[in-house]
Amino acid sequence: MSDDRIRPTRIRVTRLQEAQIEALMEIERACSAMYHEIGFDAAEVPVRTYADISHLPRYHNVYVAEADHEVAGYVAWRDESPGVAYIEELSVHPNYQRFGVGSKLLQTVEEDALKAGLADIVAKKFEKASWAGLFYANHGFVLLDENATGHAAGWLEERSGGRPLTRPGEVVIWKALRAQ
Repeated sequence: MSDDRIRPTRIRVTRLQEAQIEALMEIERACSAMYHEIGFDAAEVPVRTYADISHLPRYHNVYVAEADHEVAGYVAWRDESPGVAYIEELSVHPNYQRFGVGSKLLQTVEEDALKAGLADIVAKKFEKASWAGLFYANHGFVLLDENATGHAAGWLEERSGGRPLTRPGEVVIWKALRAQ
């Protein structure tokens, strides 16, 4: 990432459009490369294909962020029982990280989730991905464990069913959207 990057003057979030899929594939390649640089292999952090991305809207709400008219990032999330928003993916091209693009995408998810009456947001992240940990921590996310409350705890119980919910080195994080 170059230090001479220029902060975008406008970040706009819209629903995924077919014309944006190629740009999202480039974001996938660039973000996966960040993981590969810290020791993950392609099997652990695969790059989504055109078909993978184009099928996301079947089961997810997919939003794309444009920074000064350039596709800069995207988020895919869905409503899961018992009343949580599950973030499947939140990726921002490295050239646009730390400029508020991810925050704008997360804000869009939070607004949608609140309108839908959801109580919590959950996501998975790799522990070794320090940038993801800092991003989510700065937005109020904490580790989802047996001490969690409300809907997030119910989600964890429903999803795990006594078997591992994450891969080695991966954790589940959560944030309350409203008082339980």
